[in-house]
Amino acid sequence: MSSLEKSFKKGNELELEIGNLAFGGKGVARLGGFVIFVEGAVPGDRVRAVIVRSRPAYAEARVLEVLNPSRSRIEPACSHFGDCGGCSWQTLSYEEQLRYKQRQVSECLGHIGGLTGPAMDPPLAAEPLWRYRNKVEFSFAGPEDDIVLGFHKPGQWQQVVDIDDCLLHSRLTNRIRNHIRAWARGSGLPAYDQHRQTGFWRHLVLREGLNTGEVMVNIVTAAGEFPGRQELARELTRLFPSVVSILWSVNQTRASVAGGFPFSVLAGRDHIHENIGGLDLKVSPASFLQTNTAMAGRLYLKALEYAGLAGDELVLDLYSGIGSIALLFAGGCRRVLGVELMEQAVELARENALINRVENTQFHCGKVRVILKEPNLGQRPDLVVLDPPRAGASKKEVSRILGLGAPRIVYVSCNASTMAGNARQLADGGYRLLRVGAVDMFPHTPHIETVALFQRES
Repeated sequence: MSSLEKSFKKGNELELEIGNLAFGGKGVARLGGFVIFVEGAVPGDRVRAVIVRSRPAYAEARVLEVLNPSRSRIEPACSHFGDCGGCSWQTLSYEEQLRYKQRQVSECLGHIGGLTGPAMDPPLAAEPLWRYRNKVEFSFAGPEDDIVLGFHKPGQWQQVVDIDDCLLHSRLTNRIRNHIRAWARGSGLPAYDQHRQTGFWRHLVLREGLNTGEVMVNIVTAAGEFPGRQELARELTRLFPSVVSILWSVNQTRASVAGGFPFSVLAGRDHIHENIGGLDLKVSPASFLQTNTAMAGRLYLKALEYAGLAGDELVLDLYSGIGSIALLFAGGCRRVLGVELMEQAVELARENALINRVENTQFHCGKVRVILKEPNLGQRPDLVVLDPPRAGASKKEVSRILGLGAPRIVYVSCNASTMAGNARQLADGGYRLLRVGAVDMFPHTPHIETVALFQRES
C-alpha cells in the first residue's frame, strides 16, 4: 500500500481542495486520481476533513474546518445547521444551488440516458426560499425527563437533533411542535427506543394548507394507553384555531416510519384542504402532495405548458394520486383518465373532482402495467402524462406506455437519474426529447424536480 493510499484510511485528516459537487450534494476533491466525497464542502473551498469511510475506488469525508472559503460559500441561516440533516446546501449561495441543480439534470440525461439535447429551459427558481413546506415529519427521542423532538442527525440515525425553529415550515407549525414536545416531556412517558423496542412517543407529522390556513396534527405512538389525549386535543384547538384535524396513529412495527398506520380522530376531521393551481384539494394523512405548495402550482403549470393542449385531447394521467395534475389538465382537454395504485388516493381524486366541479375525469385503481393492458381504455390517448415515484417507471411500465403510441408524453420527475433511464427507453422506442426544465421545489437541498416533453417520431 502506497503512502497516498494509507492517507485515505478512516480517521485520517487531510487538507483538500473542493472542485465540484457530486450527485447528492457532497463536495468532490481529488488526490492522485483518488476521489473523495466531502460532506459539508462547497466548490472552491479549501478544507481540513476527516475520512469517515474508505473504499478501493473512493473515500468519504466530513469537513472539520474551512481553511479558505469559496466565494460561493455563505453563512447558514439556521442555528441547527451542521447538526440537523434537513438542508445540507445552506452554505451554498442560491445562484450556485440553481446552477448545480440544472447541471445535475443535464448530466443525468447525458451520462445515464445518452441524450445530448435539447438545451434545457431556464430553471424555475424557488419562491419563497424558506418556510415553504406543507408537510414535516419529526421524531421523538430520549427518556421521559429529557424528550427531544426533531430531525435525525446525518449519518447517525439513532440521534435526534432537538429543533426549536425549523426554517422549512411555518412559524405556526413550529409553535405547535414545541407545544407538543412540552406536553410529551410532562407526560411521564418516554420516547420509543428503536433498539429496545420500548417507549411510547414515536413521531409527529404536521400538514398545513399554506393557501387555506388549515393544519393537521398527527401524533404517532407505540401501542398502549395515551393518557390525557383528549385534554391535549382540546388544548391544541384552543391555542391554535387553525388546527382542524388532530389524529392519533399507532405504529406497532419495528420500522421507524411515520405514515400508513391506523389512526383515530381526537378532534376535528380526518383531512385538511389545500389550494394548488386554483384547485381545492382534499388531503388525507396518507395522501401524496407536493410538499412545496407555491412551487407545485408552477410545476403543474409548466407541465401544462409542455402539453400544449388544444381542447379535444384524450389525456392519460399515470400515477395520478389525488388528482392534482388530472384536474388541472381537465380544463384544457376533452377527457382525462387517471391511473393510481392506492385505492384511498383514487377515492380522494374522485372527491376532488366533485369538489372542483370537474366532470371530464375518470380514475382507475390498479397497477399501471396491468391497467394499460386492459382493452377498455378505449381509443389511443393523445397525451400521456406521468409523475412516478422516486424509483421511476419500471421497464415493463415504460414498455406498456410505448405500446399506447401516444403522440406526446409529459414526464414529471423528482429523480433526474431514474427519469434519464426512462428517457433512454422512450428514445429507443421512437420518442424524441423536445423540452426539459428544472423546477426548484426544495431550496437548500440537492433535490430537484424535472419536467420533460417527448414527441413520437413518425
